[in-house]
Amino acid sequence: MRIYNSFVDWKQIQFYGMILLFCIVPIACILLLPDVFYKEYPIESFVVFHNIAEIFSIIVSFSIFGLGYFSYSQSRNTQTYFLSIGFLLIGLIDFMHTLGYKGMPDFVTPNSGNKSTQFWLISRFITALVFIFAIYVKPNKRYSALRENLYIAVVFLIVGLVYQLVIFNSHLIPDTYIHGVGLTQFKKNAELVIMCMLVVAIVLYSFSKSLHSEKQRHYFLAAFIICFFSELVFAVYTSVFDVFNVLGHILKVVAFQFIYKAVFVSAINEPYEKLIHSNELLSKEIKENEEYAKVIQKSLKEKENLIGEIFHRTKNSIELVRSLLMIQSSDFPEDENIRKLVDNTSLKIQTMSLVHDHLYQNKDLSEIQVSDYLLSLTEMVKTMVPGSGHGIDIQLEANQGVLLLDTAVPLGLIFTELLSNSFKYAFPEETKGKISIKFRIDGDRSYLEYKDNGVGLPTSFDFNDQKKLGLSLLKIIAEKQMGGTLSIDGTQGFSLQFDFPNNLYKKRV
Repeated sequence: MRIYNSFVDWKQIQFYGMILLFCIVPIACILLLPDVFYKEYPIESFVVFHNIAEIFSIIVSFSIFGLGYFSYSQSRNTQTYFLSIGFLLIGLIDFMHTLGYKGMPDFVTPNSGNKSTQFWLISRFITALVFIFAIYVKPNKRYSALRENLYIAVVFLIVGLVYQLVIFNSHLIPDTYIHGVGLTQFKKNAELVIMCMLVVAIVLYSFSKSLHSEKQRHYFLAAFIICFFSELVFAVYTSVFDVFNVLGHILKVVAFQFIYKAVFVSAINEPYEKLIHSNELLSKEIKENEEYAKVIQKSLKEKENLIGEIFHRTKNSIELVRSLLMIQSSDFPEDENIRKLVDNTSLKIQTMSLVHDHLYQNKDLSEIQVSDYLLSLTEMVKTMVPGSGHGIDIQLEANQGVLLLDTAVPLGLIFTELLSNSFKYAFPEETKGKISIKFRIDGDRSYLEYKDNGVGLPTSFDFNDQKKLGLSLLKIIAEKQMGGTLSIDGTQGFSLQFDFPNNLYKKRV
């Protein structure tokens, strides 16, 4: 037992050590070697990055809301319900922060670094408060004051007050950022207060007994630690487009990923895995107690419905973000840059949403049929890319096989990026063309071959030196996230070879 405990303690030390290194090393590099690492980015490039990072965190916030709010009638987990209401508020304020960022079209009043920073401070302060109060909410305790619709109304009331305060009465809030000067003392002090609140949360969660599991505790603590360093970074930047802002948003994205795991994986998947294990043990007694087996099957069906509903609500939350972007962009019908940005973002959101759609319709809630998924993506791209598909022959060959959710999402992003690029650029002036797509699963690896007979790539094209978001994301997803190998040939048309392992992730349910 002592050896086991020592092993567990050592794994925890390694885990938190890696988290600290991940946070401290880049900050130290920038501070110690500013001539090498510090830089300010062009406003156009930074705004695209900022939107991607913030949209990710908004999707996570709305997904947590969908989980806790719509599953409460069955799960009765009051702590998760409280977190879901808090993250609805956080997601909406983060959305206003994104729209109010300098470089974005004016959000009602002229956008500025001070305006977006005021939204940011309010959102981060509420985030810290939500986590501190959540630890005192007992998961299995029923509170007489719990009124579902009332809390939703309170959230929108707070959002309205924040909107009114920052948009129309910003003079009531001390300045947080002055162009050409940098952060004000108020902003630095506010970040210090938020950092202290996060330290309080770390202490409370370290000793709390109300959490679902140790895994959930580790995920929450990792998120708080990363949020702490994110706030530290946002207390020292001088420009809203500099490397500190980039690092701060990257840390926020990683922190929200750990929050996602804490709420979704630990609170939903882990109990469900335990239920499956119990069902396997009880199935041995079916012959002796047939009636008892029927009760277990009924319980299992209820949990399957719950997971299916979660996927459905997650899809709806993703679609909600897309709809909000489309509505906001409709205010600028003649701005081509905004239209392209919204269209590209919408295509990526639809790709992720389509995975949940297939999972919701599938009997197995953790994997999807590859051939059906790629066919659906093809039809979706045809619909979303204006004027695409006319005179273009698409030949899709995919053998029967399945992919897990964690693999299907990045593959879908790569696939839609390739197909949309062919539609937009490979066949100018609506010339006829041919696109050949082959996908096969061979053992523990998958292979994607993509070809078109379009105009190909420029002779000066260097895939390793691309600054465009689409191609950069494609390379990062393919090589870093999926651990695959990628090769491209653009001399005669366009050709891509991509293979990746199937065993990076494990089946969860």
